[in-house]
Amino acid sequence: METPEPTDTNDEAVSGSTVSQAAASSCATSSVKGLSLQIIEEARCLNPDAYVAITKTSNVTFGSSVFAYLEKPARDRLVAALKENPGKSMTINSALRTVAQQYMLYNWYQNGRCGISLAAKPGASNHETGLALDVSQYSTWKTILTNKGFKWLGSSDAVHFDYAGSGAVSYKGLDVKAFQRLWNRNNPGDTISVDGAWGPQTEARMKKSPAGGFAKGATCGSAIMYDGADDAAEAFSRDPNDPEFFVPLPIDAVEAQPELEHEACSDHAH
Repeated sequence: METPEPTDTNDEAVSGSTVSQAAASSCATSSVKGLSLQIIEEARCLNPDAYVAITKTSNVTFGSSVFAYLEKPARDRLVAALKENPGKSMTINSALRTVAQQYMLYNWYQNGRCGISLAAKPGASNHETGLALDVSQYSTWKTILTNKGFKWLGSSDAVHFDYAGSGAVSYKGLDVKAFQRLWNRNNPGDTISVDGAWGPQTEARMKKSPAGGFAKGATCGSAIMYDGADDAAEAFSRDPNDPEFFVPLPIDAVEAQPELEHEACSDHAH
């Protein structure tokens, strides 16, 4: 069980602040929004089905800090539930959560800040896999979502549902791997292993990372070919559910890219 993340509406981090500084001065995961968006984009370069945008229907609203993404089968079942029950309202206060956001929550938990009484270590939360969501009206939706393959966590964390139905895949570590790739791309003189494992070396770089995002973000290049878009930034500003906008290559082709998958033999401690 994890404490629901704060609903503080504090805006994005002040330009130039690090993730460590944002954690010390903020109680809102939106303070690392810029970096989180880059992590999501980089992860989608690796696997476009891992984090797919939740289609907006008339009966769903999202909290101000929510990244409205789930892995594809979970997204499809959730949207089906929403469309089949147009008279019922749903408020989603958390869905996909990046490793940068999870670092913030875990830091607050460790330091007794921001009302966080329990949080999973970065890389270990189901919210990071694209399988979990928190729903305010859980009693209204419990049976409906359960019938769609979601598992209610129970009274210990009543708002929380995990997708465990057909097609469910664990993308544990994908967001960590995306962060590691971003760090290496922007810090070629201080690279770390790209293995998706959270440990001291990755944590140290997270603390030093810009909360507003790196100078070089996701560079899908040969990982995703865009139709009619000049670059990845333009493509990601479009509807990520529209198949016209990207055609994924096999994941093993992505993994083979030396620039994106540089390994540092010195970082084996996680």
